[in-house]
Amino acid sequence: MRWRFLTLVLLLTAHAAPAFGQGPSYVQDPPKLGKSERALIRRNVGIAEDAEAAEELEALKSKPRVWLRAEYLLWWIKPANFPPLVTTGPYTEPRPGAMDSLGTSVVFGQRGMDYQDRSGGRFTLGGWVGDDELWALEARYFFLKGRSIGQHFESPGAPILATPFYNLATNTADSSLITFPGVMSGSITVDAPSFLQGAEANLSGGLVRDERVRFDLTGGFRYLYLREGLNINAVSLVELAPQFQGLGIPFDGNTITVSDRFDASNHFYGGQVGARVELHHKRWTLDLDARVALGVSHQVVSIAGSTGIDTQPATSANGGLLAVSSNSGRFTQNSLAVIPEVGVSLKLRLTEQLQLFGGYSFLYWSRVARPGDQIDANVNPNLVPTSMTFGTAGGTNRPAFSFRQTDFFAHGANFGLEFRY
Repeated sequence: MRWRFLTLVLLLTAHAAPAFGQGPSYVQDPPKLGKSERALIRRNVGIAEDAEAAEELEALKSKPRVWLRAEYLLWWIKPANFPPLVTTGPYTEPRPGAMDSLGTSVVFGQRGMDYQDRSGGRFTLGGWVGDDELWALEARYFFLKGRSIGQHFESPGAPILATPFYNLATNTADSSLITFPGVMSGSITVDAPSFLQGAEANLSGGLVRDERVRFDLTGGFRYLYLREGLNINAVSLVELAPQFQGLGIPFDGNTITVSDRFDASNHFYGGQVGARVELHHKRWTLDLDARVALGVSHQVVSIAGSTGIDTQPATSANGGLLAVSSNSGRFTQNSLAVIPEVGVSLKLRLTEQLQLFGGYSFLYWSRVARPGDQIDANVNPNLVPTSMTFGTAGGTNRPAFSFRQTDFFAHGANFGLEFRY
């Protein structure tokens, strides 16, 4: 549209200029234009301005300013360490199921118990701060769906089921029987749930920007939350066979329920810095991301136990076997922690607004409290409600609680879509 305006200007200029060789050149008044000519000029100028504004608007529209990413996560977390919690062994042993008895085997509880694969999601919302695409704000949230490891064991009496511990009264390895042939049948269930989530907000600035490479530095705030538990529930029905009657074994005909519960939650709050590199080639983009956060890891451990017996009236006590009065309660502490994370992803641009990508991420947490590490298997029987010496004075206050920290990691593959507009 601009050529119409330029043509009019040239025609007017030519009409007003003196012919070559016609005497001195003086500035002449522009010719008077009629109404139709003035209207034509105004119309062409307006068309040119409208066209230029439309081009600028179209250029702005063609630049995506906001992006949204949604990802599916298939991750794994660091295995858990549990002490031996369920054992079995020959009933001919004086302490069947104890860790030093012949034939004892552990059926649940060991170092490096795998939580297996975990599904989850990660969502990112970001946008450019200005038209120059130099600064960007981005917020991200992720979670790993809660998953439990554990097992349920039942026995009519044989094979024996027991929970091992170290008896401080006799200074020997011992066990708390859950089933025994001719005495009691029962079951024990161990359940260890785990859940992880986190969020962050970052401001990034571009240092290098061209068609092939973009390099950004980032800084912001990070939050992480890890919640795990360990629940041990044993149920025994005492039914004495004739050969065991009259031996002073209590609670014949009663059901005994013993529960131990260990919960640990970790909250991280801290600032983080990082860098990000994007390498572009045609429709493909390789994205490399690294960041590290430094802050406070707030750890909370809760321990509780209970024992119930369906006598008349019912008998109940605070305390199980591994969670009794000496170590029960809610405990907190703060620790300095560092959380590095690295990620790599390969993106394919499907359209100007839509990208498909897949990649890998690794997250490390330097200090956390996990429930299995908080168990003290050294037990004073005077504090155990099912013990014949329960309530007797004397002995040490064990099991005892003290914070035991470890590290933690989560890693895995991610697949998703990115939409820009």
